[in-house]
Amino acid sequence: MNPSLALFVSLALVLLLLRFKLGPGPAVFCGSIVLSLLVLPAEETPALLLRALVDVQTLRLLAIIICALTMSRIMEQRGMLTRLANALEGIGPKLAIHVAPAAIGLMPLPGGAVVSAAAVKDLVKNLRLSPVQATFINFWFRHICEFATPVYPGIIMAGVFLSVPLTYVLLHLIPLWVLMLIFGLIVSRLILRNSPSNSRGQRAARDITREIMRSAWPVLSLFVLVIIGLDAAPAFLITVLALVVQQRLSLPEVESGLRYGFNPRILFLLYAVMLYKNVVESSGAAHVLFTDMQALGMPSYIILLVLPLLVGFATGLSSAMVGISIPLLMPYIVMEHGISGGSFLLAYAAGGLGYLISPLHLCLVLSAEYFKARLASVYRYILPPAVATLLGILLLHFIMT
Repeated sequence: MNPSLALFVSLALVLLLLRFKLGPGPAVFCGSIVLSLLVLPAEETPALLLRALVDVQTLRLLAIIICALTMSRIMEQRGMLTRLANALEGIGPKLAIHVAPAAIGLMPLPGGAVVSAAAVKDLVKNLRLSPVQATFINFWFRHICEFATPVYPGIIMAGVFLSVPLTYVLLHLIPLWVLMLIFGLIVSRLILRNSPSNSRGQRAARDITREIMRSAWPVLSLFVLVIIGLDAAPAFLITVLALVVQQRLSLPEVESGLRYGFNPRILFLLYAVMLYKNVVESSGAAHVLFTDMQALGMPSYIILLVLPLLVGFATGLSSAMVGISIPLLMPYIVMEHGISGGSFLLAYAAGGLGYLISPLHLCLVLSAEYFKARLASVYRYILPPAVATLLGILLLHFIMT
């Protein structure tokens, strides 16, 4: 079967299985197997299954998520997350539930929405949000900073590919995160309009800051370690070990945290996502899709929008979206007179929103898992601001080019 058609079939299967309430892990795994069998020789499928299991990227990702879940569990057991939520309520619960995910989103952590979800857990209860509503707010505002800070792999890769400073990339992506913020706030305002808004009494700014530092120091330590250049995996491990020592945890408490970290459903989901990514790369489906779109004589703006959108949706990873689609789109982005800012903005925004709404996006599925929300229902909240943002970016593209 044509690889680009097979890609559509596998994505449709994943969405269909999710619609029929199959778990994200099994749904993505089935999509991976179907894509592999439709495009690659049958004997390559077992090799891909093994490769995804022992791949360094997969093992690194598993280590990070296990540490993230273990850390959140320990912080919850020790009441640190409750104290953090209480401190944040001092600035107003409705403001805090947006600020906390955005602040944690400054760190490029795979599955980092688990950390922010744990941080706002009590706020969610106090504001009487449903699991679906809590998932949307945590997920959406957790990712706004991804397009505004220079520490994310996708931003760095784009700068390398285009041979431009990171400031150039960040300046041209300002419309993307501004529109995400505007449309996200519109949706969250509708969600929160009937929620209680009273905080637990007024507190001095100094007291709030001190309590946030005391209860959120593991998250702040992670941020510092990542910013100074330490890889996320050892940064998480160091932070978890420091947390165990600082809190003087007993052996049963450590075991409880580790049992939570080694959640088999989440670990299988991580494996399935990495398997799908490997199958997409091995099949060359994205390259075939680009060739097919050119052969059909599609306008450049359609290719700039559709190709990265599909690649991002099919991989659920910013690095994969940038690494696969941006090199293919260089003829449309790098012109004789220099780089077309409008074309770059459209391509990156389409790809970014593509992996943002992908059922393979770890933060999305992990947020839904944490709050026990149906992923299909979460899309009712995510799709309107995502579509509105993309339409706004498309309009800017026509203005800028």
